[in-house]
Amino acid sequence: MNGVKAANLTQPCDTTEPDFDCVMHIFGDHYLDPGTISLYLSSFSAVISFVVSLSVAAIADHGAYRKRLLGAFAILGCMTSISFFLIQSSSLFWMVLVLSPLGWACYNASSIFTNAFLPIYVRVHPKVLDAQDRVEAHLTLQEMDEKNKDFFRANHRISSQFYPEGSALTNPTGTNYSTLVSEQRKTEEQVSNDLSAWCVGAGIIGTMIVQGFCLGISIGMNESLLSLQIAIAFTGVWWFAWTMAVLPWLNARPGPPLPEGQNWITYSWSKNFKTFKAMQQLSQITRFFLAWFLLSDGINTVTALLYVITYQELKFTHTESLMMTIALSSVSFFGTYLFLMIRRCWKLSTKFMAMLTLGLYTTITAYFVIMPYFSTVYGLRQDWEVWVSVVYLGLIISTFFGVAKVMMAELCPKGEENEWFSLFQLADKGSSWIGPFATGAIQALTGEFRTGFWFPFVLFIVGGALLFTVDMNKGKDEAARYTADQEAKRRLLASIPPITITSAGESPFLARSVLLDL
Repeated sequence: MNGVKAANLTQPCDTTEPDFDCVMHIFGDHYLDPGTISLYLSSFSAVISFVVSLSVAAIADHGAYRKRLLGAFAILGCMTSISFFLIQSSSLFWMVLVLSPLGWACYNASSIFTNAFLPIYVRVHPKVLDAQDRVEAHLTLQEMDEKNKDFFRANHRISSQFYPEGSALTNPTGTNYSTLVSEQRKTEEQVSNDLSAWCVGAGIIGTMIVQGFCLGISIGMNESLLSLQIAIAFTGVWWFAWTMAVLPWLNARPGPPLPEGQNWITYSWSKNFKTFKAMQQLSQITRFFLAWFLLSDGINTVTALLYVITYQELKFTHTESLMMTIALSSVSFFGTYLFLMIRRCWKLSTKFMAMLTLGLYTTITAYFVIMPYFSTVYGLRQDWEVWVSVVYLGLIISTFFGVAKVMMAELCPKGEENEWFSLFQLADKGSSWIGPFATGAIQALTGEFRTGFWFPFVLFIVGGALLFTVDMNKGKDEAARYTADQEAKRRLLASIPPITITSAGESPFLARSVLLDL
């Protein structure tokens, strides 16, 4: 890529030299380390993903678009991955700036539609339906008690033989309504965590297979450019093949039809704007979004910095980087089920698991931050530290992201899963450009990548404090009230008869627009 030595900008880069340090010319007198360029490209990709996600996510709550768009973005993502074969010379490097963000945008959009199925399938799970039936049966019997109260009092001598005084249909075993609701929510939380863990586990197995193939290609072809292109193309084909294999078996569970005459993009943006306004009624999910905005950026930044340091300063090869990824995935598989067993054994809440894994993240980041001030030997300066860090992070990374999705599924209003999960993805990807950009700027100013760990460390402290204040029970109650209010407004809107214009100043859409704004 026409790189030059950092110590002498007139000499071309020689990657065969031990501990080589090269930079690339950007424009004018500006040169950047390749690792910094990678961080900036990650930031740009996050911005593109943010725009694409907001432009299509709300559509998926209508009709069967959720399922259709899942397949469409898999096809586009596969085509993007295969297009990396077109890059055959340094003059075509600009294509990476197009294909990489486009591929990430497709993947993140697919993630939104995939994650949105979680709360839907949780609500129709047999265990959850059984718990819901018990609550509804209790309410039905309670209503029967109220209706028959006068009858039993008036016919006490007859009714006492079948319905003794002081008894009640709704409380035969001493179970009250609040207890049943609490049991229902615990069941939903249990099912959500189980489904999330099984999905994460399946995803990790697939990741290990793909990365094992890529590792074999990289070793067999001596880490050539073609080997990387084949690896990227294979990931796209794998993504497409499994999506197409699953789609026929995936129940679309369609939502209401898209309003007539609506443009996809403008409708999505206007719907998302109204969702932002709705956050005023949903204080707990708003706190969760703010916390997730900070924490997801911190976690992504820690992982990105770890890979950049190993590649740029410890001189890991492509093969070693792939081995790191495989090790991370392998350990995360066991970590997922380890923490699942811990949660089941001690009956820990989803929020507690999130705080626990976040505490572990903060601990290792503190080591990355503090150790370089006391030692010039340790602090991600040894290869063994990298592998220990990979194992450590692997044990907690999948659990943290899994419980975060479960918290989101529990807090989001019913019937608007795609819309809220798009904001969940927005809070993730909308912030993920900040960390790489900030740490890239820190490296450009200080010449040291490790100093960048201060940024995610602060994010963990502030984000953790916000997450601690989230009240899950209050958030579920707010979501239920919001759903009921929205349904009442839709019924009221549907009941409005057509309005005839009687003067030029009146609009037939005035009443409807006022109600929609409410």
